[in-house]
Amino acid sequence: MKSINKPILFVLSFMFILSSCQEDAEPNLPSPTIDNLEIGLNNDEIGVIGEDFHLNADILAGELIEQVQIQINPIDEESYDAYWAFELTWEEYKGVRNTNVHKHFDIPEDAVEGVYDFLIIVTDQNGTITEEKRSITIYKEENLPTAP
Repeated sequence: MKSINKPILFVLSFMFILSSCQEDAEPNLPSPTIDNLEIGLNNDEIGVIGEDFHLNADILAGELIEQVQIQINPIDEESYDAYWAFELTWEEYKGVRNTNVHKHFDIPEDAVEGVYDFLIIVTDQNGTITEEKRSITIYKEENLPTAP
């Protein structure tokens, strides 16, 4: 009888340890998604210094949104007349699972013409981050390319 109980006890102990380890493993947290991204007035990825800039995106969080942020950063391989970078954070979306981010903001007067990385960054309340990067070009009004 004792010889039968040892294997059963071993199997039950092994199952208990295995199930304990699985519970301690970090769950696979879904990342936020960014869809239907529009950047620039006509989705042309162009910004004009001192003028309105358009952003539209559909956001779906894996949990709940913590914040939505944009960054406009210089690109290492590009040359600029001066250093310029820009950042905006919107916390008004905090606590919702999905939303449409439709924003208009001015490209500041101190912006410098050139090609930049435009990042939209969505942070979930569970700590996961999704970012999407696009290239935008910032012009002075007088240097805007004309349509063909």
